[in-house]
Amino acid sequence: MDTLLGGAPLLAKTDAQAKRSKKLRTDDEASTFLLLRYVLIIAAAYLFLFGGEPGASTLAIVLIAMALLSNVIASQFSQRRVMRPVNVGVVICFDIIWISFGLWHEGIFGGDTFLLYFLILFLAGIGQSLALVICAGAVLSAIDVFSFILPGGDGMTIWTSQSLMRVPFMFIAALFYGYLAEKVGNEKKIGAERIQALREIEMAITSSLDLRAVLDVLLEKIDVFLPYAVVTVTLVNKKTGELEPVACRNLDESEWKAVIARRIRLDKISEHDHVPVMILNAQTDPRSQQSEFLRNNSLVSYLRVPLVAKGEVLGFLTFFTKEEHAFSAEEVKFLTTLASQAAIAIHNSQLYEEMRSSNKAKDEFLNVMSHELRTPINVVMGYAQVLKNGALGDTNSQQTAAIDTIAARSKDLLDMINSLLYATSLEGNGAKLEAGEVSLKDFVHELETDYHTQSNKEISLIWDCPAELPIIETDGAKLKQILQNIINNAIKFTERGTVTTSVRYFPSDKKVEFAVADTGIGIPLAETHYIFDRFHQVDSSQTRSFEGVGLGLYIAKEFSALLGGKIAVESEPEKGSTFTVIIPTEITNSRESA
Repeated sequence: MDTLLGGAPLLAKTDAQAKRSKKLRTDDEASTFLLLRYVLIIAAAYLFLFGGEPGASTLAIVLIAMALLSNVIASQFSQRRVMRPVNVGVVICFDIIWISFGLWHEGIFGGDTFLLYFLILFLAGIGQSLALVICAGAVLSAIDVFSFILPGGDGMTIWTSQSLMRVPFMFIAALFYGYLAEKVGNEKKIGAERIQALREIEMAITSSLDLRAVLDVLLEKIDVFLPYAVVTVTLVNKKTGELEPVACRNLDESEWKAVIARRIRLDKISEHDHVPVMILNAQTDPRSQQSEFLRNNSLVSYLRVPLVAKGEVLGFLTFFTKEEHAFSAEEVKFLTTLASQAAIAIHNSQLYEEMRSSNKAKDEFLNVMSHELRTPINVVMGYAQVLKNGALGDTNSQQTAAIDTIAARSKDLLDMINSLLYATSLEGNGAKLEAGEVSLKDFVHELETDYHTQSNKEISLIWDCPAELPIIETDGAKLKQILQNIINNAIKFTERGTVTTSVRYFPSDKKVEFAVADTGIGIPLAETHYIFDRFHQVDSSQTRSFEGVGLGLYIAKEFSALLGGKIAVESEPEKGSTFTVIIPTEITNSRESA
């Protein structure tokens, strides 16, 4: 059941081993810190015991004993607890206080000693470099010797321990505080680099919704910013519930996927897999089933971090190194944060893929159903026309009215089906331009004829067109569909008044403007941002009065863009709306190929 490369579950024993391994680096740092502190305490003790008057005071002995005891007690605690920044800060403050107080109380040296001691502390604080602080300590010690010790001595007395003991003390103080300062500086630098890496990776992986692109960018950025030899991603297949190898960096992907021959079901993932797991040497771990593969690729240490989004394990992000590497607590925390960001991007990509698949299935369904419905509706419309023409016998006025209703409602239904077909073709990039010469004068006349007897409302259809209109190059069928959709929309929302269609030609701009103005119910300002969306309709209080599927204006907008033009609306509630379409008089090759 246990495996490493595939991100499968590990036993609880692995977690215990991981916890022991994570302590190694912290133990080394804590041991160095405590050792250097012992040296500093001994150097200060030598000053207290032999640097002043013969015989040390009881207070000096108490201070030394307290310092030694504190170091012994610290060594008994968890090394990670010892190296917590707040605890290290407390120890440093305690040392500064008792050493300064001891020097002052014993009357060992004058103000120059305190000046040098605090200068070293100051340089350690601003330099954050061990080499810099040691060099500064050496220079200050030399200045102390030549400026204070030698001028104040009388022959050989200047070489006594009382005079020169402070030189190694200053050097040891520089070593201790310089080490801590460099450690702090390195941690700040690493922290800044990690924050920058997180920012860069987050920006990169959120720039796309394609899952493969997200994973490729994620692994590429990790390879650039982070010092790991190999990174792999395994994800849960939602259909099968199995973990599957998906992407890797600095590995032969086909070989890696072939090695992970056995898949692990999601329901077999234990609660331990919701937390990071680290193995110090995966090549020798008895539970590793790919030891040979690891050795062939020189992979040693291993950290597996779960990809968790909304409480669900999506998979695992796994880091390998080519040497034994004890991942520190800060490192694990950082990589867990990175995995959380990656999980969100992966989750969004998966949702996008699901939505795209769902939309594709829906569009295919609408396309098939629309085609299937057109045939019987055309038959109904054909028979209605036959009945109306009297081919099957004379009809009375009541029958004629019923036939007209059948024909009108069938045409409405056919228009809706055509709208669905247009919408699905637009979504699938199936709408193509069929450009040709279009006489605007004939085009407007044909459009006016189509609407001559259509409306039964108290509406006046006004056509405002100049006598001279040019011949333009465009897709006449799509231009007609645009204007029909807008005019139909204006008629539908106007109970009485006027619907005015105007055409203007601007030869200097090589553009034609069509405007359809009505005196209908108008559109609230908030609605104008959404009226061109697919399936958008007026609010629910009006839907009982106005029919339609909410695709007319969407198609008008998309067709306008396809012709290289644009559509806009100006409206005021209860006063009416004006839709304006502007298209070029010529379709360029780039638009035609689009």
